[in-house]
Amino acid sequence: MAAYLDYLQSEGFSKYEEARKLSEEESKKDPDNNPYKSKYLAREILVDIKKKLENYDSDSDDGKDKDLVIKLAALQFHLGLNYLDTEELSSGEEHMTKCYESLQECRMDKWCVSLNVSALNQLGVLWCSRSEHKKALEFLMEAKDLHEKYKHEVGGVPYSVHETLQVVSEEASPSQREKDFEKIHTHTLYYLAQVYGQLNEPTKSASYCHTTLKRQLESSQYEPIDWSLNCATLSQYYITQDNFTQARHCLASASRIFSEANAEEAPNDDDDKSDNWTTATTAEHLQHRKADIARCWAKYGLALLQYSKDKKEEPGVQGASAEGQNNEGEDGQDVGKLTERFSSLELTSLENAITDKVITSFEQGREVFLAAQRWLNEAKEYYVLDGHVSDHIEITKDHSQLYKLLSYFEMDLTRRCQMHKRRVDMLQAELTELNPQHFLLVCRQLQYEIAETYSEMMDLKMQIADNTGADPTPHAAKKINQLIKQSLSYYQLFLDSLKDQNKKMPEKLENDVLRPAMVAYFCMARLHSKVITLDLQMGLSCMSQSLELYGKVVDYCTKHPESIQRVEAEYELCKEMVDLLPVRMDRLRSNMVQ
Repeated sequence: MAAYLDYLQSEGFSKYEEARKLSEEESKKDPDNNPYKSKYLAREILVDIKKKLENYDSDSDDGKDKDLVIKLAALQFHLGLNYLDTEELSSGEEHMTKCYESLQECRMDKWCVSLNVSALNQLGVLWCSRSEHKKALEFLMEAKDLHEKYKHEVGGVPYSVHETLQVVSEEASPSQREKDFEKIHTHTLYYLAQVYGQLNEPTKSASYCHTTLKRQLESSQYEPIDWSLNCATLSQYYITQDNFTQARHCLASASRIFSEANAEEAPNDDDDKSDNWTTATTAEHLQHRKADIARCWAKYGLALLQYSKDKKEEPGVQGASAEGQNNEGEDGQDVGKLTERFSSLELTSLENAITDKVITSFEQGREVFLAAQRWLNEAKEYYVLDGHVSDHIEITKDHSQLYKLLSYFEMDLTRRCQMHKRRVDMLQAELTELNPQHFLLVCRQLQYEIAETYSEMMDLKMQIADNTGADPTPHAAKKINQLIKQSLSYYQLFLDSLKDQNKKMPEKLENDVLRPAMVAYFCMARLHSKVITLDLQMGLSCMSQSLELYGKVVDYCTKHPESIQRVEAEYELCKEMVDLLPVRMDRLRSNMVQ
């Protein structure tokens, strides 16, 4: 027996197990003021083992011992992992690279392949953390190819990353080795999903993500909450591809697996009552993630209504399903069908909770609305206004959009107007609770949407009046003018929020508020033109205000021509109105004189 094996049998293997226990178990108990205490102790042990093995290597007169090379590579790997865990990235990279390079001649050996793939994974993650995503992709693709090449060309069950430094009696079973090897490959696929996402290749990212989730499910190697969140997040990609069948399947799968987490964390009467704090923390975490999945479901409902509205507005498209609207993916694949299924899950009841077909009637739309509204209310149970302002407001805005989208399927204009009133009520309720000094951006968003909603209500009231074939009644005219006034007031609140300390609009607007500000001026000008009055002087005053507001858009774009492309359509209309309105105003003045 080689001398280094005597050392390992008598001392080295047990020291490695001690280091492994420190890293994997004891480190979880380290104090906050010394979080890497156990990792550092483990490092000292690994360095000591490595030095002793290197001494045996230098004493050898028979050239390189393959087994010793592999064992030293394993120590380089575990030291690299240790440095990465303690956020010493350069040292971690150095050890991982040495591990990878020292195994090149035997990279397909059953003792080496797991180490090789694991080292490539770690190097991929390392370069990804440095935002070098293309370099990370090279390492990860090599890890993927190495795994596949071993499976096809070598076969058999490879040894794990720990077995080279363990006594023979503690070696893993073949089935456990196979699980470990496939788990490493699953990690590779997961990292590839992240890298392709960063490289703005969403289709490849989604494909690798789905494969990862499927492998985790089939091997029962997953944490229910994480798996559910990843699957729910994946659904949002399919929504962007108008593949509602696949998106719904992912959401139903997420809900099914999340129910396992609820079952696992259910309180037990035999539990230690002193562990109430941990139980409460776990319950809050569950509620948090349940709310996140509910929001993903709600986004599905919103997207389906939006997609159906768009289809409704296309000429000649009626009564079709989301599966057959010529929705083709990047490779010509029909993305409106269930192409990837988690076949082990029974999802019928969950998938039946909401349709995946295009909405063609108010009744169908109402079913989607009610389901999405239920999920939004569920999300609000966790995302309360106190402590979760941004999320809470986003949920309220989604609720408002639900009403807006449903209204497109309502033929009764009065009921449609009532839906918009619901929107105003919920948005105003949130706005009154916010301090503009602390939540300026959120307040601006709410003010703008309220202004738009009042304007939509005004248009509906005018349409109702026009449908009678007669002039608006005094009551109708008063209501229309009130809506105009309310819309104007909220647009003005929005514009006032853009002013400086001297209550003046800045000479140059920031990019994020440029278009909203110009559109606000445009809409306010239009609103003034809609005021119903028999008083010619008042009519002239409204036209004058419209002219002033149209002029603001024209003047700003003239001073800042680079902004025209941001509001091109509005700018052209404003120029026309600036030319037309003075002529109309002269006519009106002539009538007043007569």
